[in-house]
Amino acid sequence: MFVVFTVLIVVTCIFTILIVLVQNSKGGGLASNFSSSNQYMGVRKTADFLEKATWTLGAALIVFSLLAGITVPKGGETANSRLQGQFDESILNQPPQTIDLPESFGTEPAEGGEE
Repeated sequence: MFVVFTVLIVVTCIFTILIVLVQNSKGGGLASNFSSSNQYMGVRKTADFLEKATWTLGAALIVFSLLAGITVPKGGETANSRLQGQFDESILNQPPQTIDLPESFGTEPAEGGEE
C-alpha cells in the first residue's frame, strides 16, 4: 500500500508542477491564449480552473503524504544486521565486571544531616 501512495505522490507532484508552470503570476499564462470570445472557457474561467486545480492537487498531496506515513512498512526485530549480531555476541560473552568501592563509601552521614 505504501508503494501505491508513493506513486500517487509522484504523479500529484508532476501534475502540480505542470499546473503551476501553465499559470502566470500576473493573470496571463494559459488564460491569455483563450482571449477570443468564442472559446468554451473564458479568461476568468480558465484562471479559476487552474487555481482550483492547484489547491486540489496541494490538498491531495498532503492527504497522500499522511496516508503514506501511516502505511510505512515497519521493520521487525528479526531483520538485524550481521554487525548488530556480532555486537550482541561480544557483549554477551564478556564476564561480569565488578567495581571496587572505597570502604568508607556510604557510611558517612550527609552534610547538615542529623546523627
